Amino acid sequence: MLYWVVSVLLVAVLGRAINEEEQHPLVPEIPSGLNRVPGHSIVRLCPESRDTDALAIENIANRPYVPYLNEEIDVLIWGNLTRDISVDSTVDYQINVTANTGDVGALNGTFHICDYLEKMHQPPDSNEPEKACPPSEGPIFIDYAFWFADFLVAPGQWSVQLDAKTPDGDRIYCLQTEFDLQCRPGYNGPECLRNTSDTTRISWMLQN
Repeated sequence: MLYWVVSVLLVAVLGRAINEEEQHPLVPEIPSGLNRVPGHSIVRLCPESRDTDALAIENIANRPYVPYLNEEIDVLIWGNLTRDISVDSTVDYQINVTANTGDVGALNGTFHICDYLEKMHQPPDSNEPEKACPPSEGPIFIDYAFWFADFLVAPGQWSVQLDAKTPDGDRIYCLQTEFDLQCRPGYNGPECLRNTSDTTRISWMLQN
């Protein structure tokens, strides 16, 4: 299992409906043009993404549509790799948080592309719970799972960018999102107002 954050995406997935009483993403509409990717997701391509990216993303979905504090979100990607990917490829993450308390925090870092995967299938319609990583040229399905632990991270307005590159610096993909991370409706525990100064170890959101 993976962390988003901090650190982000159907093959049988448990989805939760978002209704009018529940929270909605800060940016509910995906911009037009290159940033737009088919699928029901708050995740979009970064402005710097190009048609030369190694991963041609065809569809993105996330379940549930908006993350909740102390729950897992799966970001599901379908696409096609134009080349084999080295196991030494990395993902740079950038996270910015404005907590419910008004505090502001940020975290940047890097992880290897094969870390924190829930699933990576080739071919993408495989039902085997395998992690075919590093991936090779051809169709692919990727499931990144992020867990927003209430004892580690602050609720509030989040922005996240994941920029994957080869060891030579060629871009594999770049994804970004913005969302309002809160407790589920009806729950108002003290963790729902965590100060970002308390979230000193955000990277521990990641789980293998």
